[in-house]
Amino acid sequence: MSNRHQIYLIPGFFGFAALGGISYFRQVRETLTDVFVRRGEEVEIIGVKTFPTASLRHRARKLIMTVADNGGFEEGVHLHFVGHSTGALDARLAASPDAHLDLDEYREALYCNLETIVSISGPHYGTPVANFFSTLYGKNLLYLVTLLIIVGLWRRPVSLLGGLLGLVTKVNDLLGLDETLIRQVTNQLLKDFNPSVEAEVRQFLRSIIEDQGSMIQLTPEGMDLFNTTTIDNPEVRYVSYATAAPPPTQVIKKIRLRHALTPLNKILYGLLWTLASRAHAGYPYHPPIQSEDLIKKRPLPFVVTESTSDGVVPTLSQIWGEFRGVVRADHLDVIGHYLRGPFDVRDGADWFGSGAKFDRESFEWLWEDIASVMLESV
Repeated sequence: MSNRHQIYLIPGFFGFAALGGISYFRQVRETLTDVFVRRGEEVEIIGVKTFPTASLRHRARKLIMTVADNGGFEEGVHLHFVGHSTGALDARLAASPDAHLDLDEYREALYCNLETIVSISGPHYGTPVANFFSTLYGKNLLYLVTLLIIVGLWRRPVSLLGGLLGLVTKVNDLLGLDETLIRQVTNQLLKDFNPSVEAEVRQFLRSIIEDQGSMIQLTPEGMDLFNTTTIDNPEVRYVSYATAAPPPTQVIKKIRLRHALTPLNKILYGLLWTLASRAHAGYPYHPPIQSEDLIKKRPLPFVVTESTSDGVVPTLSQIWGEFRGVVRADHLDVIGHYLRGPFDVRDGADWFGSGAKFDRESFEWLWEDIASVMLESV
């Protein structure tokens, strides 16, 4: 008789379960399902519709309520939380015995059923990117970067580049967007979307403006406090995967002008990578990795240091619990956003333009390994 598994996919702070037909975890559900079915296991996979930049407490409560709404606390259910980026922290907080989430009625069932927490690219020791996003300029840039990612995932390169450069001509304008300019940029970039998708995207963007509570919490200083007060559940298996992408100096040398979006996505990657590289001496990450065995699939053409990141989160900040290794990928590659076209096209370009050269083989290896971890935990 097969076991009954429920897997909850928890998005990060750019995150949405699905938005206008785009899945945050692209092809992840299908890949995990295939592994479980091949091994004769019953599985249900649920995407958590969390609040993108809200506080970790709000996000963790949303996770627990999603489990309750989907029957995850019923007897005999094996629960697995898979968190990408901030989603990994939601999972840790929800599972912590000392967390005060005002949902005590679910605590016993959660601790009884929860088997595994898998962290992918999680900022367990914080990210300096959050320090910048917490500033006045940074809040505007967070909105803009999120908008660009959404439009880029919809593969609208001409509208994206032409619209943005037509409205924003100086770096100062990019960082100091006033409401009028923000509205103009948004209108320009969403003009090719159908009305229903446009409305959904605008609502998502509004939620980012209205609640950015997680930004200060995701700083290295904020995560120092989080780690002090959020203890691991001894009954749960904690597993982490880290991601690392090349420094932008390597990427910029390879810029190709044949695609209208290429220069812009590489510039954005370079900006975010540079912000993430600014390690705080007073709040160190996990100690450097020594064993080459932990570099998974493809070797890294660079040494992992405290400055190494996936473009958003420092690589050494992503290590928590049982560490499964470093994957050569940027922050969005590992959740399936690495091709500019159908999933089975191998010569596409990832949206961030990181130069990590993440491919389908690496994607399938990663998610099959994650599935194996969850099955081993039962």
